[in-house]
Amino acid sequence: MDELRIGQLTKEMVVEELRLLGDPCVAAALVVRRTLFAALKDSPVDGTAHARVVSDSVEGAMTALLLADHSLARGAILVLEAVHDVAGECHLDPTECMRAALSALASLRRFVEPARIDDIRLGIEAHYMGAGEVFSEFLKSSFIPVPR
Repeated sequence: MDELRIGQLTKEMVVEELRLLGDPCVAAALVVRRTLFAALKDSPVDGTAHARVVSDSVEGAMTALLLADHSLARGAILVLEAVHDVAGECHLDPTECMRAALSALASLRRFVEPARIDDIRLGIEAHYMGAGEVFSEFLKSSFIPVPR
């Protein structure tokens, strides 16, 4: 059986939601919330698998926002809120889930000009104490550790 490609699925779902809803960043966060909840509720405890699902979902949503040229900074904050909420609802480690999400956000640096990445960083710093520093570390690293 083919491996589930959660990033591709999330991207396609976000693109469809963007067509239907008014605020694309809210739509992206809503799709991430739904995707993560469906994938992670009642799943066995496996931090690496959970981190991969979070990372793939966040990357898919943010790629869709990038392709549609929407606010990455606003989208990042709303997506992080969704990740944090689902981690609590599914009784997962919120720190590990947020690290996976921040890693996925940092992977955008390959496709986005530095000014937009800095806007994302500033938004993260303003909303999540300490997360901006973690995001910055992921940006500085030559390899972004996304569990596979």
